[in-house]
Amino acid sequence: MTKRRVIVKGGGKNLYYINETGGRFYVSQRIVKPIFDDNIDLGSTRSLSDALSLITSHSGRGIESVD
Repeated sequence: MTKRRVIVKGGGKNLYYINETGGRFYVSQRIVKPIFDDNIDLGSTRSLSDALSLITSHSGRGIESVD
């Protein structure tokens, strides 16, 4: 399993994760809160480029970095 952290440009809710398992890329958004964090599952894709496109579509912003 490979986990990538994706940060989109701008402030606010700009933290996403892509988990690769069995050839699928699962995309989620991390919302940081004072007591605990929330994860919102956005869906899965068959390629990394599609996962990044899903993030840019959801956020409405460009990708700043992928770790």
